[in-house]
Amino acid sequence: MNAHFLIVNELAALIAAPLALLATFVSAEKYRGRILIFGQAAAFVFAIFGSALALSQTIVSPVTVDVMRVTLRFEPVSSCLLTGITFIAAVVVAFSDRYLLGDKTRLNFLRYLSFLSCTSGLLAVTDSMLMAFVCWTALSFGLYRVMRLQDDSRVASQTVLRYHLLSDVALLLAFILIVGSSGVFAFSDLSIAAQFLSHGQGSYIGTAASLLLVLSFCVKAALFPFHKWLLATLDAPTPLSGLLHAGVVNVSAIMAWRLMPVLHEHSNVLIIWALWSALSAIVGTMSMSAQPDVKRKLVFSTTGQMGFMSLQCAIGMPGAAIFHLLAHGLFKCQMFLQSGSAVSEGLAKRKFGYAGDKKSFGMKYKSTLVVCCAAIAFCLLTITFSGWSWTALSAAITAAALLNAIPSLNRVDSGSLTVFCTVTLALALASAAGSKHFEQLIQTDFQTNAWLLPAFMMISMALALMLNVFCKSRAAKALYVHSLNGFYASELDLRQKTERA
Repeated sequence: MNAHFLIVNELAALIAAPLALLATFVSAEKYRGRILIFGQAAAFVFAIFGSALALSQTIVSPVTVDVMRVTLRFEPVSSCLLTGITFIAAVVVAFSDRYLLGDKTRLNFLRYLSFLSCTSGLLAVTDSMLMAFVCWTALSFGLYRVMRLQDDSRVASQTVLRYHLLSDVALLLAFILIVGSSGVFAFSDLSIAAQFLSHGQGSYIGTAASLLLVLSFCVKAALFPFHKWLLATLDAPTPLSGLLHAGVVNVSAIMAWRLMPVLHEHSNVLIIWALWSALSAIVGTMSMSAQPDVKRKLVFSTTGQMGFMSLQCAIGMPGAAIFHLLAHGLFKCQMFLQSGSAVSEGLAKRKFGYAGDKKSFGMKYKSTLVVCCAAIAFCLLTITFSGWSWTALSAAITAAALLNAIPSLNRVDSGSLTVFCTVTLALALASAAGSKHFEQLIQTDFQTNAWLLPAFMMISMALALMLNVFCKSRAAKALYVHSLNGFYASELDLRQKTERA
């Protein structure tokens, strides 16, 4: 009986928003925006009930259902993804309805936002590779069309479409190789295809397909140097960025989770993907720290975050990547929607002298000692309760570097910092218990080259400490200039256009 309720709630969550979208074409004009908001809110409510049923112990195995020859697969992970997508979409659509009040493109903008959220939700729950590719491509054209609504962003929309078409073509070729060689059309049957693609002549096909998949994921996730399309979307209204950074760029992790049985058999390709992702994470983070513009700062932050999420996928940790996906989506959506108040907040901080002074320079190094002690305690408790984990080691290494680079530590005394770290440690332990339960919902036997994660963390920590110590050196100043310009990826693209002309 619970399985039937799960199917009903998940189907209702998928259908509510599209029905509201269709209703806007036949309803009175003054009610159309409210109908779209109601559709997204209803989808979120149904998704909440579906997630509660999927996470309950009464439903152990995934539930599949065929709807118009399309197989949908309802399980705890896809239910959580659908809940996150519908929640973010409901918030963004409601925000956009007020944000674009008086704009002539307001209704069409809301419709395209609803279309993008519906497509992302269907991509999260479908078990059909064909339907997944249709959704993957529909996201590209939906994003292109919503950017074409504004006159100022029509030129940028060409850049967005060009990059996304590259991702779509790469994914199509990869699917052709996988389906053509194995005859498998469902994600749930990819373990059969993986056996063929990992032996003999099929290994060459599997390697080619894996390389194409990695290329497609890197473009869609806006990894360096493909992040130019993400910068181009800044010409569109801010709510699009809120949904885009919280949804579209994250779909690569969903596809990587579905296709992990094939990718796992080609560790050399995964190493390439991991190194590429690590480079993108470092470049994105450094470029973010140098940007004076709020929205550009958030774009480069997304590039760094997507690099880290892709690194988690590349080492065979889809559970951690999807947890990161949900957290990043909620956080980045909130940051973009409140970006308009950044200037007034900055003026208020300057008015009340919030910048502080630098008389306690040694506080950073005291904080490093406190954080290291907290991180060691976290590792010991993690080892005691759940065994050794590369994730725990990575968290310990990262914790020592993060607070060391925060300027506000100059205004924090040692007692307050100790209390803060103690509370953070308690929350981290609670999160570790929750994440352990969440990762049990996903197959975690894909881990390979797990040493890449702590190695990346150590490199990041060393780089952060060196920049902090040698911040006045000529090399640090030169690196700041390169970071400010995004390491000239956009300039290289412009130079290629000039040469063609």
